[in-house]
Amino acid sequence: MKSRSLVFWFILITSNLAGYSQFEFYDPEATKTQHHAGDFIISASPDVLFNTPNGTQFAGGLKIKAFISKRISVESDIVFGRDYVHAGPGLIGIPVGLLTFGYGSGDGEGAQSLEEFLFYLGAIVLSFEHMAYNIPLQKNVDISPYVSLLRFKSAYENGNDSNPAFAGEQVSFAAGIEVEKYFGRFVLSPYAEFNVGYTDHLAGYNVGVYCGILFPVK
Repeated sequence: MKSRSLVFWFILITSNLAGYSQFEFYDPEATKTQHHAGDFIISASPDVLFNTPNGTQFAGGLKIKAFISKRISVESDIVFGRDYVHAGPGLIGIPVGLLTFGYGSGDGEGAQSLEEFLFYLGAIVLSFEHMAYNIPLQKNVDISPYVSLLRFKSAYENGNDSNPAFAGEQVSFAAGIEVEKYFGRFVLSPYAEFNVGYTDHLAGYNVGVYCGILFPVK
C-alpha cells in the first residue's frame, strides 16, 4: 500500500510535464541561472551503503527536492536494497505541498476531512526536517550541504535473524553534501553522506549519483 501511494504521488506531480515542450529539456539555453520558490527536481540513483548489518551493499534510490527560496530546499528520498530501506516524511509532505501551492488541478472537488487535512499539514511541516542550502559555484553548478533529522531506517541481516549490533528499525540522523551539475534541465548529482541511528548509535556512510530532471515553476 505504501509503495502504491508513493507511485501515485510521483505520477500526480510529474503529470505537469504536459505543460512543457520535450525539447526544452535538451535546450542548452534552458540551463538554470538561479532557482525560484516552487522549482523541484525528481531524480533516481544507484547507491553504495557502508556499515549496514550486511556490510557494504548496493542499493537504489528515488529523491524529490523542492525549493522554498532561491537557496533553500526541502528534500526527501527513499533508498532500498536487500533487507534495507530508509525514507523521510517528505515523500508525502513535499508532493502535497507542491499540489497545494501551485501544481494542483484547482477544480475544488474532493473536499478533505479534518483528519485528512491535519495529516497532510503535519506531513508538510515534517518535510522541513530534511533541508539543504544550495550554493552556486558556477552558472550551472551548485554545491548543497544538507541535514536530515527524522529519517526512518529499517536494516536487517540477510535472512531471518537481525544482527544484534544494529537496531532493526529506528529513526536516524543524516548529514551530507551533493554537487549538482545542470545540463539544460537534466541534473547529475553525486553525493556523500554520514548517518547515525538514534537507537543503536552506529554510524553509516552512503555514496551515490542522482540523475534527475528539474521542473521550473511556471
